[in-house]
Amino acid sequence: MAGSSADTSRRRKFHRKSRLGCSNCKLRRVKCDETKPECKNCRSYGVLCSYRSNAGDLHVPREVITSASAASSDTTDSLELDGQCVMSLMRLGTQTAVSILDLDQRDVLQQALSTPYLMHAILAVSAIHDRYRGNIPIAGPTRREAYHSSQGASLFNRKLSGPIPPQDRDTLWMAATYLGIVAFCSNIPETPEECWPLKPDPSHLDWLRMTEAKMAIWELANPLQPGSLFRSMADEFNEMYTPLPTAPIEGAPPALLHLCHITSCSSATNNPYYTAVRLLAPLFNNMKPGTLARSKILSFTSQMQKSFRALLYERDPVALLLLALWYEKSRPHVWWLRHRSTIEYQAITLYLRRCQSENGAIMGLLSEIVQGSPR
Repeated sequence: MAGSSADTSRRRKFHRKSRLGCSNCKLRRVKCDETKPECKNCRSYGVLCSYRSNAGDLHVPREVITSASAASSDTTDSLELDGQCVMSLMRLGTQTAVSILDLDQRDVLQQALSTPYLMHAILAVSAIHDRYRGNIPIAGPTRREAYHSSQGASLFNRKLSGPIPPQDRDTLWMAATYLGIVAFCSNIPETPEECWPLKPDPSHLDWLRMTEAKMAIWELANPLQPGSLFRSMADEFNEMYTPLPTAPIEGAPPALLHLCHITSCSSATNNPYYTAVRLLAPLFNNMKPGTLARSKILSFTSQMQKSFRALLYERDPVALLLLALWYEKSRPHVWWLRHRSTIEYQAITLYLRRCQSENGAIMGLLSEIVQGSPR
């Protein structure tokens, strides 16, 4: 009963749809109050309302960047913004930022323009997003992307080597979030044949190590503490980081439960596949794009058990199949997962067909993944 009450309290309130709302509110999937020339949501979120004739979708005003830059007080590691950097920041509130952290973009800019390691991390992800959307070959990073990635990681590690003042915790978690995306989008070979697990290059799993490191930063930064900028994302973070209760798994295909030896007595402590299957189960229902889908997808990595991670390093066939399922389910919803998900899904499929061709259970589920959702 207590669990049912908790689930009810976490549900989002129903709102009547606004058919004449501004396009910014529609992109953010929030109800617009339709106030003109500037709705309340856009004003509080720190973007130009698209009711204005000269405003693009989720466009950050140039004066916000200018005023935030003038307020910068960090002189230890300076960062000079060139024209291309400024253009990236002008696009910060478009698809790039809103698909990562649903925060007031004025707060993000204020933090970034006074903190070089966060600024480098944001500019690196902006460059990745541009590469994924544009005509630049997707296999390798651009020079700008590589530069900001290395600088952001170097300065971030330097920050972690010393004491972290309470006022820096929000900035720390922002940077960890963006650098986690950089890690996931880095070191991806051009073809499945060059990719893990066909090529057991341990560096291809650096994104897993970064995911594990983020949990330590989560404990250090405590993003849901009183006064944190992230309090508005409490529902999404609870979905991603709150340990799952032990209970029978509903929604997962019976064949998958059988393959993973999951019964009513299984739990995270006695079955290394339990948590992964439990987190995959909701993804078998067709989810609509949005914050809820994103949080359910990302919970697979944020709550990954050490025992399951060890099986992936060992190229355990069942663990690989579960990862392939996650890749297939996550690809349509989260843009920064798309490229690695596509190429490693293909590599895992090839690997299992070559090494597990006699395993009827794995081959049957693999065929159903290719054709559609397993039953």
